[in-house]
Amino acid sequence: MLSTLLAGALIALSFSAPPGPVAMETLRRGMQGGFRPALSVQLGSIIGDLTWCLAALIGLAPLMQIAWVRWLLGAAGVLLLVYLGALGVRDAMRPAALQPVTAGVVRSGAFRSGLAISMANPMAVGYWLGVGGALAAAGAIGASLTQTAAFVAGFAVAVLAWAFFMALAVRWGKQIITPALFRIVTFVCGATLIVFGVGLAARILEFV
Repeated sequence: MLSTLLAGALIALSFSAPPGPVAMETLRRGMQGGFRPALSVQLGSIIGDLTWCLAALIGLAPLMQIAWVRWLLGAAGVLLLVYLGALGVRDAMRPAALQPVTAGVVRSGAFRSGLAISMANPMAVGYWLGVGGALAAAGAIGASLTQTAAFVAGFAVAVLAWAFFMALAVRWGKQIITPALFRIVTFVCGATLIVFGVGLAARILEFV
């Protein structure tokens, strides 16, 4: 049981730690509004991750073999990433980007952004369906309801810990960042989201 918990935690960290669209959106929101908006993005992403994790565990992999499902999900992911990236670039270009923003304003939609990025990312879907199938084949999960619950619990605890760590790190960074650097960070986050979106579109077109 302990090994299953640890497996869930390690997989959660391996999935969450590498920089990606969620991290960029967390940074963008957190730089504007602080701890709560950053945490809201992370919590929204966690709900999406858990949804795909559970989908993988209950065997929904064949669904992703349907061409129109992959295309629909991929198109939604590309549009979302480019849209959020464009918002970041726009904010960086505005003089208002140098002014402090209340957390309530930035937190509005932060949870939905994190959830949407996670749910509409076909790369995340592929990751979870692949990992879920591999773990089931290896007998690490699926042998019993208790074993599967232990894996999900380990995963959930680890991603929650990472979410708080990310939000605290952004909050700390916001305290020492200068207005000019804040604008640069906002621009970089927005541009990176656009790059993620373009890269996702290119990967989708490879399968045409």
